[in-house]
Amino acid sequence: MRPVYLISKTPYPGVIHIPILSIRFLTPKIDFSAYEGVIITSKQTVLALQNYPVDWNRLKCICVSEPTAQCAREAGAVEIEVADGYGMSIPNILGNQKRKGKWLYLRPKVIASDWVATARNEGLEIDEAVVYETMCNEEARDVAIEKDAVLVFTSPSSIECYCRFYQILPTHSVVAIGKTTRDAFKNAKEVHISPETSIASAVDLARKIAR
Repeated sequence: MRPVYLISKTPYPGVIHIPILSIRFLTPKIDFSAYEGVIITSKQTVLALQNYPVDWNRLKCICVSEPTAQCAREAGAVEIEVADGYGMSIPNILGNQKRKGKWLYLRPKVIASDWVATARNEGLEIDEAVVYETMCNEEARDVAIEKDAVLVFTSPSSIECYCRFYQILPTHSVVAIGKTTRDAFKNAKEVHISPETSIASAVDLARKIAR
C-alpha cells in the first residue's frame, strides 16, 4: 500500500500527518447581543470563540459542514443549521424568511470563497469579524515524503504552504477535500475530489487510491 500523507492543521488516525499550518487566534471586540446568529465555517472558529466569556452558543448558528457543526455542538451550541460543505450554500440558508436578522460571520483572515458578497447582494445583513489567521508552519518543512505518496489537502492554504516547502511530483496522487480546494491548484495534474467535504471522506478516498 502506498503511503498516505494528510496535509492539514490536525492529524487523523492511520495516515502520516504533516502539520503544514499553524493558527494564531485573534480577539476583536464583538457585541454578540447585536446579532441573531453567527456563521461558522471551520473548527478553528469554534476554538477562537472559547476566548470570549459570553454565551455565544445561545445564538443561532449556521455551520458550513457537519464536522464543523459537531464541533459547535460539543462547545454547547444548540440551534444549528448545516450547509452542504461549501460557503456558497450559506446564502440559501440565510435567505429563509426566518433568517432575516443581522448575522455575524466569524472568519479567518484569508478566505477562499466570497459568498458574503453574494449574500449581501441578496439584501442580507452580515457583519464580519476576523478571529484567527492561518500561517505556514516552518517546522513542517523537513518531512521526508515518498515519491509514490498519496497527498490529501484540506484547504487552499494547505496547498500554498505545502508548495512553499515541497514539490508535488508527477508520481504523487492528489486528493482535495472539496471543489474549493481543488480549484486552488495552479498547475495541477489530476486531482481527486473527496465525495464529502470532510477529512474522513478524503482520507478514505486516499486509502482506496493507495491500494
